[in-house]
Amino acid sequence: MADEETTAPKSKFGVTDAFSRVAIWQVMAFIFLTCFVWVSEMFDLPAIVFSAVPTPFNIHRLCLLTAGIITAGVIAVGHSYEKQRSIVEKILRACLYCHRVKTGHASWEHIEEYFIKNFPVAMSRGVCPDCEKMLSDLDKHVVDKD
Repeated sequence: MADEETTAPKSKFGVTDAFSRVAIWQVMAFIFLTCFVWVSEMFDLPAIVFSAVPTPFNIHRLCLLTAGIITAGVIAVGHSYEKQRSIVEKILRACLYCHRVKTGHASWEHIEEYFIKNFPVAMSRGVCPDCEKMLSDLDKHVVDKD
């Protein structure tokens, strides 16, 4: 039997992981910001909106602002993308059977303890619908045997 490679469904942008989708939205925000700067410079929006003194179109200022936005965008998107991936790679090394996560070179810790220590969130317990149905079916099976 050949190993089958599982692939995640692609989004409308052709990306498969959540980090790429976040990066795409961040890039789109920087593109919007760049477009806003160009529109503001071309139509002199401060003069229109605030009734300020009109300023002449300045291509040098526009290019400098655009270069700054692009530089900030590349740094921000790249940094956040890599940080998010490195954080999740550390968290997602979990044992399938005992639900412990790898916290160090050779140490493993139960996932609930890990989250309580590293992320101060309140935890509650519950039963998912599939397990609830399975327990109900098991209970009915035990009652039917008696």
